Amino acid sequence: MSASDPVVAIREAATVALLRDGSDDGRTQLQVLLLRRHGGHVFAANAYVFPGGAVDPADSDTVLAGRIRAGLDYANACLGDTGHAVAYWTAAIRECFEEAGLLLACDCSHVDESRRLSAREALNAGTRGWAEVVDDMALHFRLDELAYFAHWVTPAGAPKRYSTRFFAALAPDAQSALSDGFETIRAWWATPAEALAANDRGEIHLMTPTRATLERLCDYEDAESALAGLVEEGVVQGA
Repeated sequence: MSASDPVVAIREAATVALLRDGSDDGRTQLQVLLLRRHGGHVFAANAYVFPGGAVDPADSDTVLAGRIRAGLDYANACLGDTGHAVAYWTAAIRECFEEAGLLLACDCSHVDESRRLSAREALNAGTRGWAEVVDDMALHFRLDELAYFAHWVTPAGAPKRYSTRFFAALAPDAQSALSDGFETIRAWWATPAEALAANDRGEIHLMTPTRATLERLCDYEDAESALAGLVEEGVVQGA
């Protein structure tokens, strides 16, 4: 970088690889959720990514902290040195809801689909805040259902830079992933091998951290073993 190049601030971010068991001729196979980003984005336009985004100041709201029922010790053990560990988990959960319409790490069986999608629409429109949505739906979170497994920093030279914590979680039952039509325009459940092959053929674009994660996931046959394996492998530092 030359002295004349602008300095791009690095923002904190969180993303989550959602895992589920699919089937092929009766054989269980691991699938992961990928979202196609809108082509109008300055950063990673049209790329296939995991749900995620920047950590907002509101992710440290005391209302959200009061809704945590489990996993606080786990979060602090992983990222307590950041001074706001819980905010990364909260951001990952919020972004997944905003971009894919899925509520993670909580019991939302009392919230019907219509109410859930209406809350998502209001959140994305900016007419309601995340803490307000959580409080209204009476959600309580278990942070240890999101496993922290990687940390990637966007290289210098990109128009936007992020220090992103990667989490993995089992996809919630009885909820369908839906792109929001603005930030994301397609939701695709694919096996890691399918996504990697599509990228190699030039049919889709995967960013380096997404590709690296999919390569790790190729070693597993189902969602439970993949989640346990990522935890056992430990946190990968990438750049």
